[in-house]
Parts: sequence; structure tokens; C-alpha cells
Amino acid sequence: MNSLGRLFSASTMSLQSVLDVILGITPVPGLSAAFTLLKLIVTSVQKVREGRRQLEVLANSIAHLLEALNAEFSASSLVPSACVRPLQDLYSLLNDIQSFVQEGQERSFWKALFAQDSIIPEIDGFYRRIDALANALFRPY
Repeated sequence: MNSLGRLFSASTMSLQSVLDVILGITPVPGLSAAFTLLKLIVTSVQKVREGRRQLEVLANSIAHLLEALNAEFSASSLVPSACVRPLQDLYSLLNDIQSFVQEGQERSFWKALFAQDSIIPEIDGFYRRIDALANALFRPY
């Protein structure tokens, strides 16, 4: 396959596959900088994807928590009047997550790209708050 054919077949490869191919190539001296920049581009795109995936998992976790809470309230296993503080904390958490996601959407592409390293720790903080809420709401009385 000629170089042009390889170029077009590479466009259908996953980013990880592209990175694996690039890492396996010893570039000619005139292309070393270009290969290094491509590695940085692929790594940055992977970080953006990972941040998005983490947000999707976070949204899924919240959906499961709300589903469980709804079932507990429907079965009268929990009553809202006995859960005032945890429910306030839940609303606060959801507002914080919504603000976090909205701020991410409003960032320019470049700012969002460079902020990727701070996204995962912030999402981890949301998980800690979800765990604390679940413990407060579902603890045995």
C-alpha cells in the first residue's frame, strides 16, 4: 500500500492504535518534532474523552441514586421529613455538578483542553459527596 493509502486507512484507526503506530516508528530527523506534537495531540484528545466518559459515569451514578431514593420514598422506607438535611445536601450536590458541567461547556475548546487535568479530581470529589449522601440516607435507623 502506498503512503496515501496508509494515510487514509489510518483515518479509520482508533486514537490508541494511531498512538501505538506512532510510538513504534522512529521518525526521520526532520519529522521528530511533528511526531512529538502528534503524540501530544493524541494524549490531549484521550484526556478529553476520559473526562467526558467520567462525566457520563457520574450522571449514571446519580440516576441510580435517585432511582433508589424514589423507590425508598415510594415504599415509605424513607420519609422526606426524616431526611431534610441529606436532601438539602443532595440538591446542593446536584447544583454543583450542573454548574461544573455548564462551566465546562462554556469554556473555549482550548481552555477546556488544558483544564482536563483538574476534571478527574473534581469528579472524584463529587463521588465522595455521593457516598456520604448515600450513607446518610440509607443508613439503618
